[in-house]
Amino acid sequence: LLEQGVNPYPYEFNTPQPIDSVMPVSEQAGDDPVTLVGRLWARRKMGKAVFMDLRDHSGKIQLHISRDTVSAQLWEMLPLLDLGDIVGVEGTTFMTKTGQLTVSVETLTVLAKSVVPLPLGKEKDDEAFSRVSDPEAKYRERHLHWMLNEADRELIVGRSAIVSAVRRRMESDGFLEVSTPTIEFVYGGAEARPFTTSIWALGRKDAYLRISPELYLKRYIVAGFEKVFTICQNFRNEGIDASHNPEFTMMEWYEAHTDYERQMERFETLVSDVCEEICGSTKVIYQGVELDFTPPWRRLSVLDAIQEFAGINAGEMSVEQLKEELRRRHIPFQEPLPWGVAVTELFEATCEEHLVQPVFVIDHPIEISPLTKTKRGDPRLVERFEPFIFRMEIGNAYSELTDPVDQLERLVGQREIQRGTDQDFENHPVDADFVRAVGYGMPPTGGVGLGVDRLIMLLTDASSIRDVIPFPMVKPKT
Repeated sequence: LLEQGVNPYPYEFNTPQPIDSVMPVSEQAGDDPVTLVGRLWARRKMGKAVFMDLRDHSGKIQLHISRDTVSAQLWEMLPLLDLGDIVGVEGTTFMTKTGQLTVSVETLTVLAKSVVPLPLGKEKDDEAFSRVSDPEAKYRERHLHWMLNEADRELIVGRSAIVSAVRRRMESDGFLEVSTPTIEFVYGGAEARPFTTSIWALGRKDAYLRISPELYLKRYIVAGFEKVFTICQNFRNEGIDASHNPEFTMMEWYEAHTDYERQMERFETLVSDVCEEICGSTKVIYQGVELDFTPPWRRLSVLDAIQEFAGINAGEMSVEQLKEELRRRHIPFQEPLPWGVAVTELFEATCEEHLVQPVFVIDHPIEISPLTKTKRGDPRLVERFEPFIFRMEIGNAYSELTDPVDQLERLVGQREIQRGTDQDFENHPVDADFVRAVGYGMPPTGGVGLGVDRLIMLLTDASSIRDVIPFPMVKPKT
């Protein structure tokens, strides 16, 4: 191409139109001029003519290049073009004898030469089937998979629409979108193993990627911003499976003068409204099961769930009785085992698999919820809810703890519970600056976290979180 005087990577091209905007030719309309850009997807040579398929983000159209109507330079360049090359064409439309809309090409400009061959295989119903044998390639080379698989492209388009709908609804309800630090010296707001880094400009002081924006969002509330939210990336150095990725998208919001009851209403309304906008109904089919997001969702306490699904009245059992029940069911646990942790182990092992339809699991043990107000009427529990859908937890919310003395005691107490367990992460001191901030006075507040990736899974019928995260974590190819 260079020898022919063709620049295979030019600077610009006249403003093209989407392929799907090219209208079928009618007998009255005659030839319509078009300017298109796309990848070459197929080619067929027939004597003095070459037919090619051109594809862009919106669709595919057939090109017709005749030796008699194009320049000699263009005709000589055609054998040097490969499938996957990006080209711009100008021409007029016509209908073939078989009724196929086609562009009679007058000029063709190479816009990007593809020097890595596209692994195109068979094509059926406008979907290309790749010859790539590595199943991880769809995640490792997302750009390639999106080129070849229209359904997965649509997942990413759907993701954008869902996030946009969530943001619009929060703003319409008077919430202010804010940001929080990604790099922190003291990580908090959740129990998770952090990613560690260091700050070169500060003598390589240890720092951590955010595991939750919670403690900074509460500072906004202390400062007088009464309704705030953020949509951000969180980082947790833990497992990778169908519903977990070390980097994921979370939305958190905080609303002053409310409690967890008010936030359950806001949560179910937000999700059902977004579902209706995106899917056209508050009922969707997910993995072959109909899910009904219509409010109100069921409220089910942790103790009632254990009673319902395991037949155990855990609320009346001592720690030793709970340990015996865990042993009997072959549920592993670590010592020391507080009452609330034992209840939680029992719940996770016996109840979560039954939570298919949208439900708020409420009133968790105090030992596992250090940032939450105690439940009115039962000091063993806290005012907390976790929404479950299709056996997945998609959020977490509290009547936020606003007493700084109680907050400090709870954080210190939780560190003692974790010491020597698999939750005993290094360098996890109590965030004294956060406790001090609460000490200035924090109004009653309801706070909520929503797992954005998991919500997108549910509304797009994706079986794995890796399908809805644009670039999920994949083991490097050696």
